[in-house]
Amino acid sequence: MNVRPRIADQQFSVSDLIRAAAELATRVEPAIPRDLPLETAVFTGRILAEDVQPGLLATAHDITYLGDGCMGLAVDRSLVFGLLLAGETDRLEIEGQGPVTQAPGEALLLGFPGPTQSSRAWRAGQRSHLSGFVLTPVFFERFADMLGNDGLAGLREQLDAGGCRRLAGRSARLADLARRTLDHPYGGPLGLMFLESNTLALVIEVAGQWGEDRRLLARLGRRPYEQAMAARDILDAELAAPPKTLDLARRVGSNVTSLQSHFRAVFGTTIFGYVRTRRLQMAHLMLVEHGLGVAETGYRVGFASPAAFTAAYRRHFGQPPGRAAALSR
Repeated sequence: MNVRPRIADQQFSVSDLIRAAAELATRVEPAIPRDLPLETAVFTGRILAEDVQPGLLATAHDITYLGDGCMGLAVDRSLVFGLLLAGETDRLEIEGQGPVTQAPGEALLLGFPGPTQSSRAWRAGQRSHLSGFVLTPVFFERFADMLGNDGLAGLREQLDAGGCRRLAGRSARLADLARRTLDHPYGGPLGLMFLESNTLALVIEVAGQWGEDRRLLARLGRRPYEQAMAARDILDAELAAPPKTLDLARRVGSNVTSLQSHFRAVFGTTIFGYVRTRRLQMAHLMLVEHGLGVAETGYRVGFASPAAFTAAYRRHFGQPPGRAAALSR
């Protein structure tokens, strides 16, 4: 394995991205706009892409874009997993699939069954902190005798089928493993050994959660499961003004009682609880990334008073919002 992780904060230019893509065993070819000079700085921060095993690539970044931009990508046959830890993802468009969105804390699997064109766009000041991995067919060939496992077999099916799949649950262990990809105390050969073991643990955790999702789907039935997933997508898209539960149920083809029951079974919380948590996550982003004040942030995410917002924020994050706001200054 070559040591290619760039853990220290630094600026990255267009030529850096081309060079990094060329070094990887997994083929990812950036398509650079002709009018963009190669030495143009694209973003600043930390980025990692390391082939830790044949067919397994560890990926992570915590970056802030320096200007508006876009880039095309040609992605070879592979399965891409990413967990958005903070900030916002690039605006991703995949040929034949359309736009892909991702909320903070959400885990996505993207299957590319063959060479696929995609594009990413970003805006100045946008921060993205994401961690994950890429699996190629070589990985599944090496572990062919384990494909009887529900989760690992499911990952292979996603690779073959293509498309986007969202993991239903939000695992604390999954988030912890994802954070460690960039944030660990090791360097040199020990750091590479840690990265390999941590990435394998991440694959196992994702496969296990995939297996749980499949068992949940079998227990609930495909239609109730898909209705719950569709309801979450609607809530994420309309978080500023979410529909009433009755309207939400009608839009996904269910009724209030059934949707509430199935939503809790899939996501482990009520519809109201999910919206409240997502709004608090949005509030955290406003405080830390955009430097808004506590009162304005609470008002924007729907709280009637700063006191109510502060109490809810403290319960969720374990500290008052004023402390998070101070970090952005």
